[in-house]
Order: sequence, then structure tokens, then C-alpha cells
Amino acid sequence: MVVQAYNAHAIKKYGEFVNAINFATEQLAPLETLINRMKPGNALPGDWRVPKPDDLRKELSKARKDLEDLKAHAVKYEIELKSREWRV
Repeated sequence: MVVQAYNAHAIKKYGEFVNAINFATEQLAPLETLINRMKPGNALPGDWRVPKPDDLRKELSKARKDLEDLKAHAVKYEIELKSREWRV
């Protein structure tokens, strides 16, 4: 059931939520540049290791997809999220 009266606080919280998703998405762009500059190294057994660039690209792609899915859900339920009280 969707309440017709919009709560100003709920509208503000929804805006903050969407802005946080957008901010997180924007922060992924510099990571792509960093990953593209990486060189796969050959570490000796027992040395400290960093994941390979291909593995990091896969994780970055997954993070982007998850954020896109979250934003799609936020848009889908926008009216409901704006009409309900947000609890902390």
C-alpha cells in the first residue's frame, strides 16, 4: 500500500541514498585506470601478493553491476521509499 502523502524527511533520505549510489559508482573510474596501469608480477612463494589485473577487472565489473542493480531497485521502489518513514 502506497501512502499518498509524501514525507519530506523520507524524500530527503531517498535523495541521499541515490546520491550515495552515484558517488560510489563515480569512485570506480579511477580504479579502472589504476588496474590498467598494473603489470602482472611474479612473486616468489611466501611473498606478499596482489591479485592479478584480470581478477581485479572482474571484481570491478561485478561491483559496477551490483551498484547498477541497487540503483534500479531504488528507482523501481522510489514512490514507496519516499512515502515511508526511514528508520535508522
